[in-house]
Amino acid sequence: MGLLNGTKKPVISLIGECMVELREEADGRLSRGFGGDVLNTAVYLSRLIGQGAKVQFATVMGDDPYSNELVSAWQSEGVNCDLVGIKQNSCSGLYIIKTDEEGERSFHYWRSAAPAREFMSSEWSALQAQVFENDWIYLSGISIAILGEEGRKRLQSALKEIKNSGRKIVFDGNYRPILWESREKAKYWYEQFWELCDVALAGAEDEHAVFEDGAAETTLNRLLSYRISEVVVKQGTGPVLLGTPSEITEAPIKPVMNVVDTTAAGDSFNAGYLYGRMTGQNMMTSARLGATLSASVIQHAGAIIPKTDMPEMEARDLL
Repeated sequence: MGLLNGTKKPVISLIGECMVELREEADGRLSRGFGGDVLNTAVYLSRLIGQGAKVQFATVMGDDPYSNELVSAWQSEGVNCDLVGIKQNSCSGLYIIKTDEEGERSFHYWRSAAPAREFMSSEWSALQAQVFENDWIYLSGISIAILGEEGRKRLQSALKEIKNSGRKIVFDGNYRPILWESREKAKYWYEQFWELCDVALAGAEDEHAVFEDGAAETTLNRLLSYRISEVVVKQGTGPVLLGTPSEITEAPIKPVMNVVDTTAAGDSFNAGYLYGRMTGQNMMTSARLGATLSASVIQHAGAIIPKTDMPEMEARDLL
């Protein structure tokens, strides 16, 4: 039985940030695209789920030409943009990716004035109300990092109100140290949001950086101690750990020989996993779907691969 059931078309609101992406090529020239961890998940989920669910991206963008381009690009991917606010006289954030010979990437950001940081302010309360009326709410550690202290408090309060309403909260613990004043501050807020979520999509490396977990199994057990009903712990090339209050197992990961760029590896895994659960697959098959998509994504440059390079994602092929 999938997470999203019934005859009503489910709505998923993904709260996050998207920026202009510049990628440095071997000859020093820059190519332009777009990216952001939650937006990446929204695009891939929209591609996979099609008309089976409404995938909404919730954020605030500027009124500059690049912001307009980004919103149009998301809409062309089938992402619903009704919850995208437009702040006058402002510009979207920007980042540059540098990639080493092993495909590992480093990021350099210009985002301090990005309007997405203001999403939980009173100015956008009408958009917030629509988000929290929907079936599913998805957010990440980057989502909460950029909101600042007051924004996090408002978001926490809103999620507490819907915690027992039948709506579901998905949290991806994506961690960027540069966005936090200290590890202790990040740890405090991660604990608050882990305790609120129903589905945990964690990365062992991120959780170790925040909580100093010694092993992925430690992370899994800690997250289960928060009474989260469904826990996924990603380990890069290692097996994905899967846990519920009654069962713990793992899904092996096939090695990828041609790694070009690991950007959006976790974001695309999350999309594949949620796609599986929405379409009635169990946690194991959903993890394999996530791994299949992620393996394709890391063999391409950039966060969003061409639609023509999307892998076959029929769950029955993975049973």
